[in-house]
Order: sequence, then structure tokens, then C-alpha cells
Amino acid sequence: MKYIICYDIKEDKIRSSVVKYLEDHAFRIQFSVFSCKCSSREIKSIWEALLHMTENADNPLLMVIPVCKDCDKGILMQGRPLEEDRSVIVV
Repeated sequence: MKYIICYDIKEDKIRSSVVKYLEDHAFRIQFSVFSCKCSSREIKSIWEALLHMTENADNPLLMVIPVCKDCDKGILMQGRPLEEDRSVIVV
């Protein structure tokens, strides 16, 4: 399934860790928006890692939004994402 992952994190150090992690596990659409295609087990692992990384942040916002195939077909987007779509492997 496809997932949209977004964040809003004030602290530079924590945000940098989240970005580095997401760059390894998803592709970047915008600066704080990523997307990945993975299993429910894999997205749970990503979610748990993000929660762990942000546990000391001041009021962080994390969102993981599942996008079904029918909804994916209806996505409207102008412009190009920062990265190309690719499969994700979580170990």
C-alpha cells in the first residue's frame, strides 16, 4: 500500500534525524512530505522508529496516511516531487 508521511518538528537536530531516516525509507515529495509503498508491517516499523526519534521533541506533528489504489488514482499534483518514486525495503 502507498503511504504519505508528513512531519512538523521544531528542533533542528531531531528534524534532521527524521529526515535522514525518511530519506532512507521513502521518497521525498516536498521538504516535510514523503511517500512510500510498503506493507503494513513495514509502515508499523517506520511509525515506531519515528515515534522513538521524536519522543523528546516539543509538540511534534507526525502523520502517516494510507492511500488506497483508488484514492491514489485520484491524487492531483502540480509540479514534480523532489525525488522519484521507488520501492522501500525495511530491514
